[in-house]
Amino acid sequence: MSYTLAIPTSLRYARPTMEFVFAPQAFPADYMVDGGGWLGLRPAHFYATSSDVVAVEQDLGRIEGRYGEIAMPAGILFGTADRVIDIRTHGEPMQNKIERLDFESVDGLGHMPQFNEPERVIAFIQRVAARAFRSDINPASQQFQ
Repeated sequence: MSYTLAIPTSLRYARPTMEFVFAPQAFPADYMVDGGGWLGLRPAHFYATSSDVVAVEQDLGRIEGRYGEIAMPAGILFGTADRVIDIRTHGEPMQNKIERLDFESVDGLGHMPQFNEPERVIAFIQRVAARAFRSDINPASQQFQ
């Protein structure tokens, strides 16, 4: 499948797929080349992604059960208009699963903020990183004092 039907089919639906993933914002005209979009259409990538989709059904419950063990600073930046992953299902509930989670929702933003609002994403990463490298964290235990 990965080396026969998947790639021609993916080529046929690349544009509507990118429009869906980036919506409600437009996907950048240079995304397929400069943003690496075409890399996702390699047979090995298709196979790996398909394997991940199958494995997530088996693994997600175990992973989700350990969210409460996360002791280091963590953050989630989520667009309220994300059509790929719903904020009400996959975003907001995380606030109750990870202690001290830095959760930021952005009204009207879709699934690809790193392309549509890179400055906001950089600032968010810097804010979470600053918490991670604060001097009041004991590096031996990675616990807050």
